[in-house]
Amino acid sequence: MDTQNAKKDLAKLSSEQLFNLYVECQNPQAPVKDILEQYGLKPWDLVAIRKIVKEGALTALSSKGKRGRKPKIVSQEELERANKELAEVKDALAAVGHQLSLLKKRVD
Repeated sequence: MDTQNAKKDLAKLSSEQLFNLYVECQNPQAPVKDILEQYGLKPWDLVAIRKIVKEGALTALSSKGKRGRKPKIVSQEELERANKELAEVKDALAAVGHQLSLLKKRVD
């Protein structure tokens, strides 16, 4: 199997399937050859998967920032649109508050 076919075989599997295969093959008593054959992969595919998992783990462990959602960069146009919408909502809320106070005065 050439490297292009190997990449196609890896691409057929989801990232979760690849990680599960990796975990399954980490067991010292695991029949690695049989596991790989189930997925239609070769030993060098497992080497590639292990490398990817290691790189991902090192990247995740070395990040010094806060965990959670990463900051999103928005364009100036999106910011202006959001600010305009916020101003409109504030105005509408103020109008509703004013109407509510007028209604309360009528009832009292």
